[in-house]
Amino acid sequence: RNTIQKHFIEENTAAGFNYQASYSYISDSHFKPIGILHLPYFEENSFYDKELREFLMRLGVVYLFMLLLAIALAYFISKYITRSLQTVSEKLNQTRLARTNEKILIEDPSLEIAQLVDSYNAMIDELSQSAAMLARSEREQAWREMAKQVAHEIKNPLTPMRLSVQSFERKFDPSDPEIGTKVREFSKTLIQQIDTLSSIASAFSNFAKMPAQQNETLNVTEVVKLALDIFNEPFIHFISEADALVVKMDRTQLIRVITNLVKNAIQALPEVTDPRILVIVSAEGDMAKIAVADNGKGIEEEFRDKIFEPKFTTKTSGMGLGLGMVKTIVETYKGSIDFSSETGKGTVFTVRIPQIEKHKSVVA
Repeated sequence: RNTIQKHFIEENTAAGFNYQASYSYISDSHFKPIGILHLPYFEENSFYDKELREFLMRLGVVYLFMLLLAIALAYFISKYITRSLQTVSEKLNQTRLARTNEKILIEDPSLEIAQLVDSYNAMIDELSQSAAMLARSEREQAWREMAKQVAHEIKNPLTPMRLSVQSFERKFDPSDPEIGTKVREFSKTLIQQIDTLSSIASAFSNFAKMPAQQNETLNVTEVVKLALDIFNEPFIHFISEADALVVKMDRTQLIRVITNLVKNAIQALPEVTDPRILVIVSAEGDMAKIAVADNGKGIEEEFRDKIFEPKFTTKTSGMGLGLGMVKTIVETYKGSIDFSSETGKGTVFTVRIPQIEKHKSVVA
């Protein structure tokens, strides 16, 4: 067979347009060239360009879809893999020493996660035991400190009582014309010291007594007004910003809270020329708020962190159990107490107690 090139394409230009010419041999039945076929034609590539663009666009959409699918699969797979770790993380964030912590329960965890969960659960058991031991130690320490304080307060009146009895015994003379006056003075001194001992015993008893379990549906406004009736001081003023604030609480305990706060306010006013105490009852969201404000000497900065400690007092007599007892009562009923004070200008104690829905029969 002849190896002569049988097909040739020539590119030409005419009238500013590109065209191509194709030259091909025409052979007979014996494959001998008998002529040349010349075929000029214009080549239009726009169709192929359009097809190429569409192909590339489809290819890009496929790749984009595969990328999004891969991202979604990676996300769900990572969520599945890290689900157990997220559970462990949430439990770790919720772990607190002052409350009972829940253990982690995960079905069919991996070996590594199972070891982590077992370590956490073991830590929770140890933490619970440590918290119980710490609470017991704190209670024992608190009662030891209380016992020391009680003993100290009892010794204070016993010493003058002993001295008074000894002095009266030495100086007692039945024939003395003033013996009646001396006996009365002696008796008055003993009675004062006995009253001091009685107040110490009452304060300790009130603090040690658990809040009553008898809960009543109370109108805070009416109960506070009733509690203030026992005070005769003209500078005590009651302001109510709500007619009915209903709480679930023991009436006696609520009166005790108000009484202690007002007594403390009165004791802060001995050197004030124009004393004033405001007791304000108002609503604050879903809480009933009771504020007791005075324009007394205020609380010094060094004492503010200790003000609710049972054994703390700045008074020369008494055990300082009042505010500690108030805090215990209020927190028993899921409430809170705080204060703000400015030395030389006054103090405001604020009690907040959760309200309940208004009941048909509210105890005043």
